[in-house]
Order: sequence, then C-alpha cells, then structure tokens
Amino acid sequence: MNENFDVFDDFVMKYDMTDSMIAYKYNHSYRVVHQAEEIARSINLEEEDRDIASLIGLLHDTARFRQWTDYKTFDDNKSFDHGDEAIKILYEEGLINKFKVNHEYDSVIKKAIIYHNKAYIDDYDMTIKEKLHSKIIRDADKIDILYSFSTNRLLELEEDDNPISPKVRETFMKHKIILKTDCVSLNDRIILLLGLVFDLNYKYSKNKVYNENYIGKMYEGLKHKDIFKEYIDEINKYFKEEE
Repeated sequence: MNENFDVFDDFVMKYDMTDSMIAYKYNHSYRVVHQAEEIARSINLEEEDRDIASLIGLLHDTARFRQWTDYKTFDDNKSFDHGDEAIKILYEEGLINKFKVNHEYDSVIKKAIIYHNKAYIDDYDMTIKEKLHSKIIRDADKIDILYSFSTNRLLELEEDDNPISPKVRETFMKHKIILKTDCVSLNDRIILLLGLVFDLNYKYSKNKVYNENYIGKMYEGLKHKDIFKEYIDEINKYFKEEE
C-alpha cells in the first residue's frame, strides 16, 4: 500500500493544503484507511480483502478535494454527489491507473465508493464481495465522521432552539436511516448525525464508537442539551442491547 499512499499524496498535493478543510479531508482519508483495515481484521478477512478495504478507504473521498476547491462546501446537494464524482475522477479521468490495483476488483471498488455516502446500499445486483466492501467502507467512514465531530473544532455542531421534527424523531426512534431531505432544522441534522450509529454493520464499529464515547463527547458540546437528551439515552440503550 505504500506505493498507493505516495500516489494519493501526489494527487492531494495539487490542492491547497494550507486550506484547513483540504487538510482535514486528507487526514480523514488516512484515518478511514486505518478503520477499514481494523474492521477487515475484526472479521478475519484474508490479506487480499484487507488490501481492497484499505484502498477503498484511501479513495472513497477522492472527489471531496475538488468539491471544496470549486464549491467551498461538502454538501452534495449544493454541488455534486461526491461518491459518484469520485468514480468519474478515478475511472473516467483515469486516476485509478496510477494506483497499484488488481483490476479484477474494479467493480468492487466502484460499488463501494458509489454507495459509501448513500442512505442505503442497493444490493439487489451486488456480489457478496461488493456488498462486503460497501459495508466496510460505510462503517469506517461513519466511525471517523463521529470521531471528527466529537473532537475536531473545525466541525463544531451547529444547533438552534427548534424542537426535533416529528418525522425525524420517529425515524430515529425506529433506529432507521434519517434522510437529509426530511431535516428541516439544524437540530434535525444533528439527530441525523447521531443516528449514524444505527447504520453500523460490524461489532468492531459499534464497540469503537461506544468505547471511545464519541456520542457522549458530541453531546457535551451541545448547548441545548434538553432537546437532545432522550436521543442520547436511546443510543446508550441501543449500545447496551448490542453488547
């Protein structure tokens, strides 16, 4: 993987690394690599699959650098779908050819990157390996998103004093995935973020988020704790039941 790290670094260094958000996404990518490797080990995958998981982790946010540079946002609704755009950069523009990769697994890499940021995995026509790696990258990405919001001052949670909207509350309490289109306030977006825990697939992922207290640290940073307390309690209950 060292060769691939060098290629990735060369790609990213074309962007403004003095920009804190570019630097954040660069570091995020490497943290996701580490989490993907840890998940792969936790489910006893062979070295070949661990390498695939690592490469997908490295490349999953390839389009974020262009997105921030061109639009100054990470909101896909205000720019482009960064999972889909990553595939264009990698396979249509040819970036993937600079990496050491077994092209036998191109469909696995493509599917995993495309679905890493979608609300759901559309696994109707997926192979077992495509679904496996889609689940690994989704978990690895979510682990670092929750870590980042619990520790990174660049990503302070924006909140307001609005109550949580009924549809968002109902979806959360059912442990279902909240859609961005259902969020009508900043507080709804925070509940969406907290609700990512319900979409973690692997025991390692759940243990990592729980044992590192990412949710508790996020809660401590909120001003309107009364609005969010029942949601934090629900997450803690969920984690206890998953033990």
